[in-house]
Amino acid sequence: MIAFLSGTLASLGRDSAIVDVHGVGYEARISESTRLQLQTLSEGQTLRLITHLIVRDDGMELFGFMSPQEKDLFLLLTKVSSVGPRTALNVFSALSLEEIVRAIVSNQPKVLSAAPGIGAKTAQRIILELREKLVKLQLALPAGGTASDLPGLPSDWIEELELTLLALGYAPEEIQSALMELGPLLQEQASVDDAIRLLLSRLGSGKD
Repeated sequence: MIAFLSGTLASLGRDSAIVDVHGVGYEARISESTRLQLQTLSEGQTLRLITHLIVRDDGMELFGFMSPQEKDLFLLLTKVSSVGPRTALNVFSALSLEEIVRAIVSNQPKVLSAAPGIGAKTAQRIILELREKLVKLQLALPAGGTASDLPGLPSDWIEELELTLLALGYAPEEIQSALMELGPLLQEQASVDDAIRLLLSRLGSGKD
């Protein structure tokens, strides 16, 4: 199993990247969004690519991601009937990690079907098979001190915000703290999308 590659960017193709690790070049399939992020690097610049190796009878194929959360969601997608690794990668090319999670949690098949190879039936199947798995993440929320009773915020908003951020890899304590801190500002947001962007901005700045 190859968990990650740490080396220098040797070359960048349309849907793949070659990472030089101590003189050995490893080629990994990547999404369009990953390619755009790697495009900001110069050849020879150091990078770390999270990877997943798929072994088949006709060979091996390595897939690369910018974060563990992307890899985890990729693996979930590939477990859905009729969604193979290439199709799952297409989803990441069309949508950001946050958009994919939101579409699944909030039951938006039209958003998922924007990805090449994902028709209406497949989008519905993805939501049907994965939403419950993402919802189960809510069990990790602490029993006390939750933001469920924040005045002015609909309960379905709070649930969606919590589930989305949990699925993106944020710790329950981080989420609850951000919700409580930004409660008044969240009430001013016009949509859940705006609220999530505000929370991601707060959580992201807290890691600097």
